[in-house]
Amino acid sequence: KAVVSTQSTGETKDRQLALYTQLIENLIYLLWRHVQYYTVYCKDPTEGIGGEPLPKKLLSANNDYIKNLTRELPLHLTDPLLKKVVDFCSNKTSSSMTSSFTSALVRRVRKLMTA
Repeated sequence: KAVVSTQSTGETKDRQLALYTQLIENLIYLLWRHVQYYTVYCKDPTEGIGGEPLPKKLLSANNDYIKNLTRELPLHLTDPLLKKVVDFCSNKTSSSMTSSFTSALVRRVRKLMTA
């Protein structure tokens, strides 16, 4: 009975780690999309998405907000934090596709922060 309990606990922890990894991956994806929207599309509204200008009602952020975002983002998303996210996702998942996707998202966030 103790062996079954230990296996069940191990499987539960593995499932929890997989869910945490998926949650972190989704959060990084949402972060990247939001940062990209504000730093790329709202900065130059004439460019828009796919070459089409963005409608005025979608451009709720003013230039001061965008400047403040680009200035403060590197203070909160430090390199050690982003490295820990990539390390956690690559160590806790058996899929190289998931870890490479998370790595690519982190690279994209870093690129937006330095642009």
